[in-house]
Amino acid sequence: MKRVMFIITINVVVLGIMTNCRRNKLPYEPMVLGPDSAQVNESVTFTASATDPDGDNVAIRFDWGDGNTSDWSSYVSSGQSVSMSHIWTSVGTYYVKAQAKDMNGVTSGWSSAHKIVITGANNSPNAPVVSGPDSAQVNESVTFTASATDPDGDNVAIRFDWGDGNTSNWSSYVSSGQSVSMSHTYTNAGTYYVKAQARDVNGALSGWSSAHEIVIYSGQIGWIKTYGSGGDVGFSVQQTEDGGYIIAGITWSFGADYEDVYLIKTDAYGNVEWTKTYGGSYNDWGYSVQQTEDGGYIIAGTTESFGAGYYDVYLIKTDAYGNAEWTKTYGGSDDDWGWSAQQTEDGGYIIAGRTWSFGAGASDVCLTKTDAYGNVEWTKTYGGSDQDGGESVQQTEDGGYIIAGWTKSFGAGEADVYLIKTDAYG
Repeated sequence: MKRVMFIITINVVVLGIMTNCRRNKLPYEPMVLGPDSAQVNESVTFTASATDPDGDNVAIRFDWGDGNTSDWSSYVSSGQSVSMSHIWTSVGTYYVKAQAKDMNGVTSGWSSAHKIVITGANNSPNAPVVSGPDSAQVNESVTFTASATDPDGDNVAIRFDWGDGNTSNWSSYVSSGQSVSMSHTYTNAGTYYVKAQARDVNGALSGWSSAHEIVIYSGQIGWIKTYGSGGDVGFSVQQTEDGGYIIAGITWSFGADYEDVYLIKTDAYGNVEWTKTYGGSYNDWGYSVQQTEDGGYIIAGTTESFGAGYYDVYLIKTDAYGNAEWTKTYGGSDDDWGWSAQQTEDGGYIIAGRTWSFGAGASDVCLTKTDAYGNVEWTKTYGGSDQDGGESVQQTEDGGYIIAGWTKSFGAGEADVYLIKTDAYG
């Protein structure tokens, strides 16, 4: 009887051991979540969670794909997330996996790999370059343009600080180096300093650009401008077809030598678009300018550098950008001055001035007609025995010419206004 009871006891113990072994199952493979890209030396956080079929607590570790594996985490409840961070020190593509372990030391298989691409360190964009007008009116919409390059070639967005307490929204992202334009309206007269800032697609900010000064005028005075750096004079101005202005004069500041003809093209607000000088090694002056039918310009003046006499009439034809197409001089052995020129209906030019080389008196009004290339068609002089000069000429509706100037040969005073009307041949 005792022998039978012993056998039963052994069977119960063995059955209990077998039952306990079947109950402890492997944890399931974790599920890994994390970013798809990051920068070198940037701390990157991944999260994983794993469930255990027996409901056991689990620990998790990560294989970072670069030869490094994390330590096991603390044990957490089945299904609870565990987060860990890692820094990659080299550019490349890596595959992150995770593994779970239950409290009995039983481990799961490794999870599916999560791909992450590590790129070089992100550099901030360069500060933008800002361009725009130097002046405008109160309540006028003013447009500024800025562009910024990114050392990494990333797309960039741009915003403007208008200098009046207002800052624009960020623009849409554009390619590195592409220009962005925005407009702003100033409601008070004053001087403002416009700046711009860039931001790349990774959120890195540039510094603010250099300030661009703009002067906002009230309605009483549109704007005031100065040009040159000392010893510069403007004698003639005309509005151009694009709404800007062309100015002719003389300059000591720029050019070849001594004084030179000075031509300045501005926009509608007097901001310089380009400047040109003309002349030689002596004095050359520009007294009159007009835009021609082809969009270029005709300049009349006086030259000491070229021609037959001490001073000669100087006629310069340019293209729309002030590049000289041809130049001509007119005169004799004495002094001859050109004060005014205008394109005529036939495409040629009419020039009025003053001559000491020809005529009846000490000096006379001189009128010269040329073809479209500055070749002389005819020349006329007007005056008496004293000094006379022509300052302005215009073609009239009948094809003739009207000349305004001054005379000491005729009139009631020391000098009088002199008005001469001619036919089409002077």
